[in-house]
Amino acid sequence: MTDAFRSVHVERSGVLRLELPLARAFSFLSPEGERQWIDGWDPEYLNPPGRPHPPPPGTVFRTRHGGEETLWLVLAFDAAAGTADYVRVTAGSRVGTVSVRARDAGGGTTEAVVTYRLTALSPEGNRKLEEMTAEGYDSMLRRWEAAITSAARDPGPGR
Repeated sequence: MTDAFRSVHVERSGVLRLELPLARAFSFLSPEGERQWIDGWDPEYLNPPGRPHPPPPGTVFRTRHGGEETLWLVLAFDAAAGTADYVRVTAGSRVGTVSVRARDAGGGTTEAVVTYRLTALSPEGNRKLEEMTAEGYDSMLRRWEAAITSAARDPGPGR
């Protein structure tokens, strides 16, 4: 008899601090906005087609990034309120939600709380989530800050 699979669940939350006004900062935290600062980020919109910006609730898109294919469902997206909620599924690996809660922190800066809640679907998913340490998550958010700041300064050709 083999041991039954035991799924790992993680919840990680942290704050992005951006020296940008809320509307500008939040624009980088949408599926389309992430194209500007994540190498290889290229969402494929399944419904509705095209590049809906802002994405309405119910938008379904797919990414092929970091060697994985992930399906996304927009639950809510309100740029004026600085809120976004997504369901994400990396088939055979993990499923969960991503939530963003951004606010004007004064002085032309924005703070955005980004929360991932993920559950593994397989031993490989367990490995991925076990690698998602609190320290690693914080480090990821610091890289995001640097990448967004760079993209805001120099949007580059075609952006």
